[in-house]
Amino acid sequence: MRLAFFLLPSSFLLLAACSTPIVASEANLDPTAFIETRVVEILTQSAQATALASTPIPPTLPNTHTPLPPTPPHTLTPLPTRPLPTSGATITPPATRASVPSHTPATPCANTDPVCVQIAEHFWLERPIPGEYVYFVERTYPYGSTQNGAREPHHGVEFENRSGTPVIAAASGTVVVAGDDSVTAYGPSLAFYGNLVVVQLDETSQGQPVYNLYGHLSSVSVDVGQRVQAGDTLGAVGFTGVAIGPHLHFEVRVGDNDYASTHNPELWLKPLPYNGQPWGAIAGRVVDTNGNLITHLTVAIRPIKIDYEVQRSRFITTYASESLNGDDVLQENFAISDMPLGTYTVSVNTTKPYQQTITVEAGRITWVTFVVKPPYVTVTAPP
Repeated sequence: MRLAFFLLPSSFLLLAACSTPIVASEANLDPTAFIETRVVEILTQSAQATALASTPIPPTLPNTHTPLPPTPPHTLTPLPTRPLPTSGATITPPATRASVPSHTPATPCANTDPVCVQIAEHFWLERPIPGEYVYFVERTYPYGSTQNGAREPHHGVEFENRSGTPVIAAASGTVVVAGDDSVTAYGPSLAFYGNLVVVQLDETSQGQPVYNLYGHLSSVSVDVGQRVQAGDTLGAVGFTGVAIGPHLHFEVRVGDNDYASTHNPELWLKPLPYNGQPWGAIAGRVVDTNGNLITHLTVAIRPIKIDYEVQRSRFITTYASESLNGDDVLQENFAISDMPLGTYTVSVNTTKPYQQTITVEAGRITWVTFVVKPPYVTVTAPP
């Protein structure tokens, strides 16, 4: 992956799963062939990179850099200090997935229906990385993005940290997977996440089970069937599976513990606090005049007046269509959390620019929808 918003020594360049640009010959592959090709490539690269980043680090990162964007003053409740595991856990076969009733998403929330949005607010999850490490979401490869087609659609979010950084439970639940994925695929292929842990949460959403997946771990320190509480150590950051460079890949899955059931973790993680209040989130839908979701479209979010010393615009994209999901209630196709409180403009551009002004409130989702004329189709001239 590209460098995030902070600098690390070159030997610890942190890259996401399937992170190198595709070559021209791959540009027309269907999604399944694309992922299979990328898995082979990156597994080869990962083997070559092992010697560069396999040395564990002390349990705290040296304060030798200032993350960009700067994190707010740390006012989170301290999490329990736990030693790093000294060895990997015994690989345990995953539990058999229980069948769940079928579920049909509701009608998407309208701009004028704040009650609908409140129903969708489920900020249940603590950060899966302790507060003394890098515990904010990496911004260059968020959920649903493809980096302009250079990478496969991302089914989770990342927390970039060095190998050996503790990985902790984001909520209470029961461990249903603990080990590796060399026999059972939890992603698009075997050996995709490497060492991983999946926790089924105690809470359900709209009657559906909720799972958290923690991938690319260097070691696993829990067993299938074990009960965990928020803050309990699950393992340590690594770069096993399809990953180059150490980081935690974190997913939220609703309904089933499979690759096609992911939802955007940014709408589940508790927003970071600042000046005694939690920040907020922005989510929305961009559809054409026939109600079809528009994919891969840039959404520009620019501050007008916010409660934060850094005034920074954010640019995200609407979700790619391949096996990605909006929230069952919201049915959004873009979202971003940890947004300072205040007013912003949100804009998209297809055949013309569209813009709305919104207000982000503490611990709330600000919902916005756009009905736009679809983008012009780009025609490539024959060679």
